[in-house]
Amino acid sequence: MILQFPLAHEDELLVSVLARFIARQGLRDDKVALEVLFGSRNIVPSALLQGHIGELLIRVGHLWSITSDELIFRHSILPIYKPFVERDRYLAISEEMVVDDKSRSMVKIGINASSLKYPRYYRYCPLCANEDLQNYAYQYWRRQFQLPGVKVCSKHRCLLRNTIFELKPSRRHMFIDPTSIDIPNTPIVVEVCQEKNLITLAQDIVELLHTDFAYISPEQWTVFYDERLRESGLKSSTGVHHKQVGFLVEQFWGRELLYEVGLEFSGEVTWLHTFFRKQRKHFSYLHHLFCLRSLFPEYSLMHAIDAASKVNVQFKKHRYFSSKAFIRSPEYRHLWVGLRSQHHTLKEIRKTREGARIYSWLYRYDNNWLTDNLPKRATNNVGRVVDWQQRDLQLVKELLKILQSVEEQYSLPRNTISWFISQLGVRWGVREHLDKLPLCRSFFIKYAETVEEYQVRRVLAIMVSAIDNREPFPKTYEIERLAGLSKKRIRRPAAEILKMDFDKFSSYTAVSDRFRAL
Repeated sequence: MILQFPLAHEDELLVSVLARFIARQGLRDDKVALEVLFGSRNIVPSALLQGHIGELLIRVGHLWSITSDELIFRHSILPIYKPFVERDRYLAISEEMVVDDKSRSMVKIGINASSLKYPRYYRYCPLCANEDLQNYAYQYWRRQFQLPGVKVCSKHRCLLRNTIFELKPSRRHMFIDPTSIDIPNTPIVVEVCQEKNLITLAQDIVELLHTDFAYISPEQWTVFYDERLRESGLKSSTGVHHKQVGFLVEQFWGRELLYEVGLEFSGEVTWLHTFFRKQRKHFSYLHHLFCLRSLFPEYSLMHAIDAASKVNVQFKKHRYFSSKAFIRSPEYRHLWVGLRSQHHTLKEIRKTREGARIYSWLYRYDNNWLTDNLPKRATNNVGRVVDWQQRDLQLVKELLKILQSVEEQYSLPRNTISWFISQLGVRWGVREHLDKLPLCRSFFIKYAETVEEYQVRRVLAIMVSAIDNREPFPKTYEIERLAGLSKKRIRRPAAEILKMDFDKFSSYTAVSDRFRAL
C-alpha cells in the first residue's frame, strides 16, 4: 500500500507527478515502479497523454482526492483538442485513458498522424524553474511548454529552453524526474521574447488548456471562416484568394516558425487551401490560431469560438420533383424490365448508354421500385469448390519430395510448417485449411522441427563439417558461437551433446593441415 504521494501542482503533467514519487521512493527499477503505481510491469509511460488512470487512482486515491475527469483536464494535454474533436470521440478517448489496458489515445486524437511537429525534448522556462527551486526545492514539467507553437513562457515572456531529456526516451518504461534539470539557485540571465505574436500565441494555448470550451463542428467552422473572409475581402464570387491569404499568414508568422511547427507551405495545394475550402475534417488548434491571428486580428480566441459555436448549419437534402415523373414511370419501368431480360448483372446494364440513362432516371424519380427490381448480385465462385481429398494427396506428395531433397542438408533454416509451405509455392493458404488436409497435418506433426531438434541439427552440422574437412572438433564454446547458441537459449538435448568429451574419439583428433603449417 502506498503511504505517501507528492502534491500535484497547477498545470503539471501527470508523468511529472509520478516521476517525483518514484524519485522520493528511491525506486531505481522502471518495472518495479510501474508495478507499484499501476499493478503492471507492461505499461509504457506517455509524457502527454498518460493512460491507465483508473488503476493509478485505485492505488493513490486515498492520498490524492481527484476524479479521473479532473485529472485529465488538469494534468494532460487532451483539453486543448476539445473544441475541435467530436464530443463522442473526446469522451471515448477520456474513457480509454482511464480504463483500457492499452492506451491508443495518441492515435485516436490524431497526434501520430498529424503534420504538427511536437518537441523532441522536454522544455522549461528558466525563471519558472528557478521559482520552483526557491519555493519547493524541486522543479516539475509544465504541460503547456511541451506543445507545438509554445516557444515563450506566457507568465515571464522569456524564451523556453530544451533539456537533454527526450519526450520519448530510449528506455520506454522510464519516468524522467524533472528535478534533474541543472538550474542554479542564483538569478540567471534569460532571453526575453520581443515578438508579440509568439507571446499572444502562448497565451491563447494556455487559455485553450484551462477553459472548458464546447465542441464546434467542421461545418460551423466553414461557415464562420467563409463570413470572415468575405468581410476582409479575401473571398469573392470567384472563390478564396489563396495567394493573398498565404502571403498574409507567412508574413505574420514567418517561414521559420511555420517550418518548425510543421505548417510550412509545400506543394501546389497547401493546408491553407484545404482549410479555407469546405472543411470535411478536423484541424488542430494551431491551424485555427495561426489563421485567426494573422487574418482576423479583431477576433480574440474566445470571441471566435463563441461566434463559431452559434453558427446554425442546416443540411439540405436534395429531392427531385417533376410533374412528368408519375406519367413516365410505366414507360421507364417497361424499358428496365427489358434490359433485365437481356443482361444478367447491374454492371452489364450500366455499361450500355441506354442502360445508364434509364437507371439514372429511375434512381432519381422511382427509386423504391428500382430497389425492388434490381438484378441479382453477381457471385464469384471461382476457386471455392475444391476437392480437398485430391488436394491433400497432391500436397503431401510434394512435401515428401521436399523432405527427401533436403534430408542431408544440415545448414538449412529451421524446417517449420511455414518453411515447408513456402517451399510448396502455393498461392493461397494451406495452414488455414489443415482441418481439411489430414495427410498434410500428419506430415507436419511428424516432420516439422521443434526448437530442440533444430538446435541439435545446428550442432551436428558443425561436427559433420569438421569430419568432412578432416579437422578436429572445435571447442564447446566455439560450437556454441558458430551455432548461435547461448546459455539462456540452449535446450537440453543440444546441451547434453556439448557435454560429451570429444577427445575420446581418436579417429576425429587428427590435426588439420592448417594447424600443421603453424
